Amino acid sequence: MKKRMKKIVGAILAATMTMSMVACGDSSGSANTINGKTTAEGSDDSAISADSPYAGKGFNFSTPETIVMYVLGDKPADMDTVLEKANSEYFEPNLNTTLDIEFLNWSDYATKYSLLLSGGEQVDLIYTASWCYYNDEVAAGAFKKLDNEFIQTYLPYTYAELPEEAWKEIAINGDVYAVPKGKATFTAYNGAVVRQDLIDKYSLTTPDSWDNFKTYLEELANLQSETGVTALNTNANREQLFTLFCQENTLQGVTEGYDFLYQANNSEKAPAPEDIEYAYMSDYYTDYALQMADLASKGVWSANAINDTTDSQSYFENGTSGAFVWNSSVFTAGDNLESSGLGTYAVYDVTPDTKRSRGAYSVDATAITEKSADPERAALVLDYMKSDVDLNRLLLGGIEGTHYELDADGNRVTLDKAADYPWNGWAWAINRQDEPDEAGLDERAVAYGEHCDEMEFIPEQTGFTFDPSPVQNQYTAVQSVVSEYQQSFALGIYGKDTEKSIEEFHQALKDAGVDAFTEEFIKQYTEYKEANGI
Repeated sequence: MKKRMKKIVGAILAATMTMSMVACGDSSGSANTINGKTTAEGSDDSAISADSPYAGKGFNFSTPETIVMYVLGDKPADMDTVLEKANSEYFEPNLNTTLDIEFLNWSDYATKYSLLLSGGEQVDLIYTASWCYYNDEVAAGAFKKLDNEFIQTYLPYTYAELPEEAWKEIAINGDVYAVPKGKATFTAYNGAVVRQDLIDKYSLTTPDSWDNFKTYLEELANLQSETGVTALNTNANREQLFTLFCQENTLQGVTEGYDFLYQANNSEKAPAPEDIEYAYMSDYYTDYALQMADLASKGVWSANAINDTTDSQSYFENGTSGAFVWNSSVFTAGDNLESSGLGTYAVYDVTPDTKRSRGAYSVDATAITEKSADPERAALVLDYMKSDVDLNRLLLGGIEGTHYELDADGNRVTLDKAADYPWNGWAWAINRQDEPDEAGLDERAVAYGEHCDEMEFIPEQTGFTFDPSPVQNQYTAVQSVVSEYQQSFALGIYGKDTEKSIEEFHQALKDAGVDAFTEEFIKQYTEYKEANGI
């Protein structure tokens, strides 16, 4: 069934794109409707190398430009060195452009992201995702709509390389506002990295299930005065356990973002509309909040966690946290712990019997902002860093021979300087399908990845996207209420008053318009379901 649906969807998209190209005419010609500096009109590429992949394409590179790109994460120690090489060898000679990359740290991106887009700072490109304000900022008008003509003209190589489903997944009501990554992985599925040395020393419970993981955390919390290790050193910027809770209950998102769930029970069958719930209004969320309050009461994390902005991964890597929950990045955290000589690690699939889907291409993407003075040049910069293999690997992993090298099989070998520029530390949105695998990959990571492959499933409704514009006011108000309460429930702040606080939360959501928001979501989903015969 899923193979047949993929073929049908692919055929429809191919036909649609072909029609678009016919309507747009020759995409390498003039683009009179585009109001930027690097237009495909008045060609002048005398300022770039004749060997540039963009030479002779009709672009105007006469004016040198600086494009500012914002990404998430902590700035690598060798970032300036890598960026200098990228500019001097790639962007400046081949696009007459200098790229400036700025970082929004994990500790403050939540407060700075929207302010950055609405403020006066130059922002041409910015990381976005279904979990990182994509839907919100599209609704706010912060991201440029990328029509077919623009994409084919200013992202020509990306357009040729990205699979059709990537564009489909990033679209909102048929319109594209960001360029997705080129590789789909299990980024939405979480596992737990734990302190194996402490498990062995104190005979702690093996955290190989949701209940056993909670028991492990509670046991470790009881030993904190002796070990100096917080069981789960979490904070206000990362909700570590909700995804695991959803996996335990086989709860699947209907689409990326928007927080509508259904109980999949490991089935690929699309849910009936009446089985879909808004996560925060569900009994599941009440159960989750009560479990978090219980863990908080047992000292699993600091009572001051709500005021903590330190990255949770750093806590595990420096030996002060007994666990860290995320996607395959948990192996990086474990490797860094062991390389520092602070302990040993193990990674557990806490919900091993739960089917899992690959994260959509839209899980990581790059948007061109509406306030960019030259969106065409910004698009070409993005196209270049995604499509040129050498430039792409430079940005992903640093300087070959310094930070990594490729072995005879084409796999990457980590070198001593890799800690100063970790592979894929920030560039998730420009991943390519041909990214080299790590040589000598830890057998723990190999086994984990193989199990994920074995347990993969593809829900029938994959590809459905929601357009919030008919209920934009309600959606915005609901998001505001969620932001007010969400992290407090995740950290068990309300304690014995959790159920009462849930009732207040639900009333606030109703006052904000959650019923209208839900009704519109179900309406659009039902229409999609009927139109696609699923």
